[in-house]
Amino acid sequence: MFAKTISLALLSSALLAGSAFAQTAWVEIEDNVQVSAFNATVDQIDDWDVYAGGEVVGEVEEVVGTEAGTASALVVDFEGNGGFADQDVVIPLDHFTWENDQLVLNADAAAVGEMEVWND
Repeated sequence: MFAKTISLALLSSALLAGSAFAQTAWVEIEDNVQVSAFNATVDQIDDWDVYAGGEVVGEVEEVVGTEAGTASALVVDFEGNGGFADQDVVIPLDHFTWENDQLVLNADAAAVGEMEVWND
């Protein structure tokens, strides 16, 4: 009975861990799609600098969504400064604001470190 309980506990843990690492099925959004959050097209947003704490920490690599015509996240290519790891990360649109002609990331390095890494 004890071995059966341990096996069941291990199986449950493995299933929960697997779901924690599940990735969203992102699709790249076409260049001509309007992103209303920034009143700009995907083509215009591509390569925008991303600011945090008053400094450039990366740039927009891709605009992605869960369906082809709707942008819901930006892939930011972080440059390894400002405490952010040097990697591409998928960040939901609601973590950004447009302030003083700058795309500002409203998440710290720790929060970004918990977000999905983009592997293209």
